[in-house]
Amino acid sequence: MLRLSVGRVRLWALGLFAMGVVPIIGAPLNHWHDWGALWAAGATAGGPDLVDAGRHVDWQAAHGVSQAFFAYPPAAAWLFWPFAWMPVDLSFWVQAILMVACLAAAGVLAARVYGLTPELAVLASLAWAPSTASIVTGQNAPFALLLAMVAIWALATDRPWLAGCAAAVLWYKPTLALGFVALFLVRGRWRELGVAVAGGGVAFLLSVAAAGGDWNWLATWLREAAVWLPADGVKNADKAISLPGLLARLPVPWLVPVFGSVALAVAAVPGLRRAGIVEAASAACLVGLAAGPRAWGYEAALAFPFVCWVLAGGVGEPWRTRAVVAAYLLGLLWMFSWVTQVSAVAVIVLAAAGWWIWRWRPWVGARGEAL
Repeated sequence: MLRLSVGRVRLWALGLFAMGVVPIIGAPLNHWHDWGALWAAGATAGGPDLVDAGRHVDWQAAHGVSQAFFAYPPAAAWLFWPFAWMPVDLSFWVQAILMVACLAAAGVLAARVYGLTPELAVLASLAWAPSTASIVTGQNAPFALLLAMVAIWALATDRPWLAGCAAAVLWYKPTLALGFVALFLVRGRWRELGVAVAGGGVAFLLSVAAAGGDWNWLATWLREAAVWLPADGVKNADKAISLPGLLARLPVPWLVPVFGSVALAVAAVPGLRRAGIVEAASAACLVGLAAGPRAWGYEAALAFPFVCWVLAGGVGEPWRTRAVVAAYLLGLLWMFSWVTQVSAVAVIVLAAAGWWIWRWRPWVGARGEAL
């Protein structure tokens, strides 16, 4: 337990949750943030207006929502299809409520996996700023977090098929699935990996259907992504939290961010191989964010499993309380990344990933003794 009273933890957690979600009142003035683009994807799923960026933007303009390329695989549009039956404003609030429910459910699972009290785990989930940032901006990282927690719980309770299925659903946003795929490879978890890979095949077929039966959707999507995503990366540079995302902002050759990503992933292999499966899976979510080619602040909702591992005793006192309090307070500063130009969430993610990799450096044994 943290070196804080139960009452103080409860008060701070609820306060952090309130501060995290209060910017949502500005959503109507900001055209529902990212939600309009996701709502439009659901509305165009199954037709020719989804993958082709020109047609998609024209459809969005005609229906009065924010105009953007749908950066997810087309299959993901089916997740938003039910919301498209509602007006965009109503669907935004419905989706926000569902995301809060996902956070609560993730907290309940975390309590079981990490041996935390249900109240502490749920409060910790609701108070985590990247998760509330996702709700405020109309994004869906809490859903991805719930999938990650299902996968971790399944690994902890020896349910390989369920772990593989949860990781497979994460293909709706492939960068978030990479950590689990790497973990399955490193640990030789072939059943989990097989299910996850098969899930990728299912996602391809669902994408064909979402693209109106176009079997060449991938070529079209890649062509449009090459045009839209670099500009989007420049526009949202202050929100980047991964090492390659930060390196890409520097005047360096494109190979430098790629090398940084690969180097970080390789450095994490000893820990992913040697740590207990719950710790390794929690760290895989964190390292996936740090080494991923494209990760924004709200996606650090997936750092929550690592926070739970710390809370459960992964770090001893007094550093556990210091680290957790600092991370929760610093996380709220994501709102000011446009001023700082480097997201506070990037500092949290990269510092935590770097510390964990150092903890499992190859020349040190599992208990810290030099080999």
